[in-house]
Amino acid sequence: MKIVITGATGSLGRAVMQHLAKQGHEVLGLGRNETKLQSLEAEGFAVQKCDILEVNQIENSIIGMDMLVHCAAFASPFGSRRRYFESNLQGTKNIFIAAKYRSIKRVIVISSASIFDGGRPDIKHPDDLPHRSMRPKHHYGASKYDAELFCSTQDDIEWVGLRPRAVFGKGDETLIPRLERLISKKRYITIGKGDALVDVTCLGNFLDAVSCAIDADAAALYKFYNISNGDARSFKAIVAAYANRHGNQLKHRNIPLLPVLIYAKIIETIASLIPGKTWEPAITTYGLRQVTRTLRLDISGAKRHLGWSPRLTFEEGMEELE
Repeated sequence: MKIVITGATGSLGRAVMQHLAKQGHEVLGLGRNETKLQSLEAEGFAVQKCDILEVNQIENSIIGMDMLVHCAAFASPFGSRRRYFESNLQGTKNIFIAAKYRSIKRVIVISSASIFDGGRPDIKHPDDLPHRSMRPKHHYGASKYDAELFCSTQDDIEWVGLRPRAVFGKGDETLIPRLERLISKKRYITIGKGDALVDVTCLGNFLDAVSCAIDADAAALYKFYNISNGDARSFKAIVAAYANRHGNQLKHRNIPLLPVLIYAKIIETIASLIPGKTWEPAITTYGLRQVTRTLRLDISGAKRHLGWSPRLTFEEGMEELE
């Protein structure tokens, strides 16, 4: 099929494009970063510069395509409310407008397990969108939550939603760089007790889910599905596995959560007061919450309705990083 991927200049979108091309699909990548678009073009991929906030640009870019995988998002742990909601909510709305106009057969929407941010740590979250009273407070999770609400109203075009948690693999520009910050030549660091259980997703498992969503039958449509390895690990174990993947047994150092949390709040406040600030503080309260609060997913829905199951273990995913 002819499949267009938004956010192709991001690590996840790029991986999706490469994966689908290997499967024999004709792919087109959309993005805004000209340097990264040129890099993809040098690899032999068809690409177009496109801003998802411009409906006309999307419509002009997807002529003749069969399906669309919507990976584009603003996923930084720090940023303005306006940017989160423009990119993640309005961008999703624009994708659906353009897809309907150009008669795209199916849209695969990539959401985020951050819609559960602030939810109960003692349960495995099901596929159902949490009650509005549990809507996340952080702008990223809230914008993704609202985007899912919007998708739930779209019944005049086929769509399937995937909700991965902490995808890691080759080319990862999100999880791995943040793990790197906690590791030195002699030791690795955990903040707080390090016992929070974190669901993660091997890149290969996520890509398998994208393929399953593309091929899913009618009974699987109009739903979001949790995607993870289904094997939550303590954050301390995750950092240790990454730090020691070359066989070096580094020492562990624990830092109490409270002083780091206070520091994060101070630096976020300062950063928010600087006009036009674009860089992400090294530590954010949102980021701390992701690694100090348990969040697990029930992935039985994807297994049952998409015919998907995690193929790679956490250890195998780590081996792929070599």
